[in-house]
Amino acid sequence: MKILLLGSGGREHALADALARENTTIDLVAGPGNPGIAQLARVVSVNASDPIEVAELAEREQVKLVVVGPEAPLAIGLVDHLQHIGVPVFGPTMGAAKVETSKADTKALMMAAGIPTARAETHKKSVDAKDAVRARFGVPVVIKASGLAAGKGVIICHTLREADAAIERVLEDKAFGEAGSECLVESFMTGEELSLFAVTDGYNVMPMIGAQDHKRLLDGDEGPNTGGMGAYTPVSFSTPSLVDDVTERIFLPTLHALRKRGTPFTGLLYAGLMLTEEGPKVVEFNCRFGDPETQAILPMLTSSLLDPMMTVAHGGRIGSLSPFTWRDGASVTTVVASQGYPDAPVTGQHITLPSFSDDLRVYHAGTARADDGSLRTSGGRVFAVTAMADTFADAQDASREAASRIEFEGAIFRGDIGWREAARLA
Repeated sequence: MKILLLGSGGREHALADALARENTTIDLVAGPGNPGIAQLARVVSVNASDPIEVAELAEREQVKLVVVGPEAPLAIGLVDHLQHIGVPVFGPTMGAAKVETSKADTKALMMAAGIPTARAETHKKSVDAKDAVRARFGVPVVIKASGLAAGKGVIICHTLREADAAIERVLEDKAFGEAGSECLVESFMTGEELSLFAVTDGYNVMPMIGAQDHKRLLDGDEGPNTGGMGAYTPVSFSTPSLVDDVTERIFLPTLHALRKRGTPFTGLLYAGLMLTEEGPKVVEFNCRFGDPETQAILPMLTSSLLDPMMTVAHGGRIGSLSPFTWRDGASVTTVVASQGYPDAPVTGQHITLPSFSDDLRVYHAGTARADDGSLRTSGGRVFAVTAMADTFADAQDASREAASRIEFEGAIFRGDIGWREAARLA
């Protein structure tokens, strides 16, 4: 069976790895791919955000399934186009993808449906947003760009001066481009964060194992926000009863609200949660697999990923499918990034990549082949190094040690991925 996987990052490498390990007879085509994905798939040149170009490729290759990795193609209606011409595709339509592409729209939907989330207001003018902070929110407060900002459009502000600067950065300086045409002023929530993925047919959900990621660049959660510097799974407080609670109070009501709006959601729904004293609340939704959580989660999967994907893509129901199953132990993913990330990453650095054991997965995220065949850095996040072990401590040590062995000038990584879990287990 031929599958087309769209994307070029670490998330897509992890998806390719999971599909290839599950079924060695899969004929995997990837576009545009990366040097790591090229070891598992036939890489083709395609603009994943051009629906016509992707459709022509899918029809030419006669693929049985298209898997969309990144959010940008979903935002511009790639799935709508493929569905219209009868190509099975795993991912939400443009209307359903608004759960990620418009934080303002999704916040309004959640508040109307009674889905637990932080109180928020949406503003397009700086003066109105600043007034809202002073009159109705106070500090600490969260300022968010409403649109897609590659995971970097959320700013936690502890003083009024910080809040004013964040609002100006979003609405006036356009630091996040069109994503900042409007901003959310949101109540600050306290508690533990949890990433929970669920495959859904629009009515039923198959939750995955919970993960926790690390957004800050430096150890101790210091430094600027990034797209993610690492993740781990499982999370000790993510119990079956918590997952059931999130399913009943968040996933299913959200799917109902989206159907009622006329934009039913199928694909992978990612809930970023805050576990507050009042229970789990939604920080944000994403409309696709998260990065780097996917690189930690999928290596732990022992049941089929392809079966629910195919069922959803063909318009079927997953309610009768068995739940996902997972290997024992733990998985820790450490991101190795370029000097200057996240603001101005240095690219083109020569990479020395050693060999690793099978309990390690080294997912390419920002790499490219130079004309001479050497491996070079081509982005901010260069690798995601996932280690699996019987204990969390062993996985944490192995991931950190493996990350340290990857060599290129200016390489940076956090040495404390999973520090909260380590403290809990201690």
